[in-house]
Amino acid sequence: MIPVKMLWAFFVFGLFLMSPALYAQEKQITGTITDQQGVPLPGVNILVKGTANGTQTDFDGNYAINAAPGQVLVFTYIGLKKEERTVGNANTLDLKMSEDAEALDEVVVIGYGAVKKSDLTGAVASVKERDLTSIPVTNALETMQGKVPGVDLTKSSGQAGAGLNFSIRGNRSLNADNGPLVVVDGMIYGSTLDVNPNDIASVEILKDASATAIYGTLGANGVVLITTKRGRSGKSKVSFNSYYSVQSLGGYADIMNGPEWVQLRRESRRTVGEWSSPADDANIFNPTQLENFQQGIWTDWADQLLGTGSQQNHQVSVSGGSEKTTYYFSMEYFREEGLLENDNLDRYSGRLTVDHKVLDNLKLSTNIMYTMKDHDRRRDPLNQANKMSPLGRPYDDQGDLITFPVGDSSTLNPLVDQLPGNYKDNEDNKRFFGNISLDWTPLENLTFTSRLGVDHMNFRRGVFSATNTLEVGADGLSLASAENGTFNRTTWENFANYTYTTGKHEISGLLGTSIWKTTEENYRAEGRDLASATMLFHNLGGLQTQIRVNSSLEEKQLASFFGRVNYKYADKYLVTLLMRADGSSVLAPGNKWGYFPSAALSWVLKEENFLKDSQTVSQLKARVSYGISGNSAVSPYQTLGSLSKSTYAYDRGTDETPAFGYYPSLIASNNLSWETTATTNLGLDFGFFNNRISGSLDLYQQNTSDLLMQRALPTSSGFSTAWDNIGKTRNRGLELYVNTRNIVSQDNGFGWSSDITFTTNKEEIRELPEGDRDLANGWFVGQPISSFYDYEKLGIWQLDEADQAASYGQEPGDIKVRDQDGDGVITPEDRVIIGSTVPDFTLGFNNRFSYRGLELNVFVYARQGQTIISEAAGSYKVDALENGPKVDYWTPENPTNAYPRPDAGTSRASTQYYSTLQYVDGSFVKIRDITLAYNFPQSLTEYLKISKLRCYATAKNYFVFSDIDPYDPERGGNLSFPMTRQLVFGINLEL
Repeated sequence: MIPVKMLWAFFVFGLFLMSPALYAQEKQITGTITDQQGVPLPGVNILVKGTANGTQTDFDGNYAINAAPGQVLVFTYIGLKKEERTVGNANTLDLKMSEDAEALDEVVVIGYGAVKKSDLTGAVASVKERDLTSIPVTNALETMQGKVPGVDLTKSSGQAGAGLNFSIRGNRSLNADNGPLVVVDGMIYGSTLDVNPNDIASVEILKDASATAIYGTLGANGVVLITTKRGRSGKSKVSFNSYYSVQSLGGYADIMNGPEWVQLRRESRRTVGEWSSPADDANIFNPTQLENFQQGIWTDWADQLLGTGSQQNHQVSVSGGSEKTTYYFSMEYFREEGLLENDNLDRYSGRLTVDHKVLDNLKLSTNIMYTMKDHDRRRDPLNQANKMSPLGRPYDDQGDLITFPVGDSSTLNPLVDQLPGNYKDNEDNKRFFGNISLDWTPLENLTFTSRLGVDHMNFRRGVFSATNTLEVGADGLSLASAENGTFNRTTWENFANYTYTTGKHEISGLLGTSIWKTTEENYRAEGRDLASATMLFHNLGGLQTQIRVNSSLEEKQLASFFGRVNYKYADKYLVTLLMRADGSSVLAPGNKWGYFPSAALSWVLKEENFLKDSQTVSQLKARVSYGISGNSAVSPYQTLGSLSKSTYAYDRGTDETPAFGYYPSLIASNNLSWETTATTNLGLDFGFFNNRISGSLDLYQQNTSDLLMQRALPTSSGFSTAWDNIGKTRNRGLELYVNTRNIVSQDNGFGWSSDITFTTNKEEIRELPEGDRDLANGWFVGQPISSFYDYEKLGIWQLDEADQAASYGQEPGDIKVRDQDGDGVITPEDRVIIGSTVPDFTLGFNNRFSYRGLELNVFVYARQGQTIISEAAGSYKVDALENGPKVDYWTPENPTNAYPRPDAGTSRASTQYYSTLQYVDGSFVKIRDITLAYNFPQSLTEYLKISKLRCYATAKNYFVFSDIDPYDPERGGNLSFPMTRQLVFGINLEL
């Protein structure tokens, strides 16, 4: 803050030196800026023309600026026409700004350029800046959940720094990568986005081939374009954004308590005749557990482990510049603490962008970001906590941890990893991501860009686990390992954009080349029985046994040529033609190059005479596109074949000496080529009643062929699998986005707008190499890639069904499944598709309310029709040797149809049709976020000498509705690292 104060001091001193006459001429101009409907516009830029003197409107559209009579005020706002007003004698200047289609359209970014929104021919969705910063997130991509149709996104877990499960328009590939391409300021970034949302200006999602084909193989699964903020000429602007949140358990399965597990254990022994009354308890519990039960001592181990976490983020940015040079600088600190002790992430990042006009037609730009992450991971202790006997105490009377708390020498306390020095899993990651570019405009309509980018990462991960920890087990040898690696991607792109307009005709062209190379190098060492636990993983020379060393180098390259032509006639007929050629090093010689064309047509019906003067229809455009994209997302060297290491032993008398050899493990794939996807898209963009209702509708079909996958080989070949281009998949879907301005203006200043998104996608396999099914991988023609194939559970055999159960070799209390073919015998052929992880549809419903300085945002997200494998439902311990989730199991006195009878004479592995218990309906509806914010009035901000002050509170993930309550199905069925809910408090401040 000191430099800012010094700047203010110099500024005041400069005013003091001005001539009295000039000083006397200036006066304060105040006013209110609204749109044509009278809705106040916050964030309108007001600049005294020819000076650096500027300001912005507050939330209520009010502003104040010093200017002299005769000077010109320039008003600008994204999507509205620029206005200029000359200062007169009045001290008040109010203004209504009108929509400017061209200005609004300029914010849409596409590959290697930007176009007007009205000129888009492909399926492109945009995320507004206000949505990017509306909720606190670790990964900025998370803000797209439910807000962009066609994007299926869930958080992978509640672990600190957890990633995202993310796809656009479904999965296409069986073995190759299905993740979309993420591009930040023109450079490939990666799915874990460390860019602070406050630094992001816009996000565009390219979905159909007409939009994605410009990225060729890289864009086969969709593209996310992220454009970060840059400096603007004018006075320096300082922003500070900060929040702190408390994280608590969002939802978890009910685990049996002490009395419930005792009853389960009794029932399991009663089934085999070993228990008939509490007098037999001594025969089924060890002395420690029996004593604890009799004294009413039992422990909820998961509750002991799961505490309260937190998130905090602090970001400051400074931007500004002159007409020749502009800059944007920001720094960020982020920390997340998970629900488990020693599960935390610290992230530090800094970002700098500079744009400098060397000449009127030559500009140099740079964008640099440096990120450091210190990540402590926790080995999942909940599996141990959920299965061990609850009849134990975690601590003794002195408060010391009891290593073996349930009376045996093999069952470890799940809290042992929390003892100081017992367990450490730490990753240190440093990343430099930046580019430098040159933009040259030799002719008025021709711009040439050359951009060089570097993405360099250093990482180190070390793990240490002492004896009597969950990793090594009871009395096991300590384990230590360390991995060091570097990743480097260098990108060089050169492209030119040309635009020509004559009469009603407008044509623009893009021609360019791109080359990039990635190199990843890793070194790893591990072993057991470390000489001293104090060494952790920092001195692997202290390892004494089972020492292993490994290293690897992986390189791949891509060269590309691309071109695009856009043609527009009379602002209502548009054509886009595109071609890209990619050469990938990972494919076989002779098949490295792929060619990917696309074409798109648009018809702006609103410009036709029969709609041009319509007061009802304010926007209407039809779109159709077709294109082919490629995928080469397989690991390098798959075409070459590979060797694997084998250990041999030679007998030399009484000693055996180990020796190592190598054998062919992967056959060369000499014909491996491109996986291709042909996409057809039909779209309609609409707006009614002066865009009070607006949105878009898209229908699409994607046919993917020549899938990159491994096929089975005859064992006589000496190999089990080989890479090949075989198989087909298809995705068909509908995407709908609707924005409504429900209440535009009221005398009391109340406003209400809504966003609705709806997505349905049918994913199916169309062809497999071995008939209509691949049981080894769980793939079936006509079904989604991730499908569940099993027996259909009908319930539990009841006492009055004993004879019928006996005909199937079962008895009352056993799991009852459907005899699909009715032949009186249950065989593997009676298995059917139980469900899929692909939802029938997803829905997002966002509502924004405003009243004077108050804002209320409520976002609801729904995911319906998905089946998940529930770890809780599938962890019922039928033999009661271990604990597990609380379930409704069958007994003669409780004839339920949920779970089979406890039986100490069997196990999960030997219980018929046990796997049918694990499939559950994972549909859910959640109130994803509720945010209440207040923008302080201008009178206060002026008094504090600041431009903006906003405080907010957010309840995140607090309300979840599903059939498996209290568990949050977004976790996908796993019990490790459960989902969290957050209560967030934040502040936004601008100077």
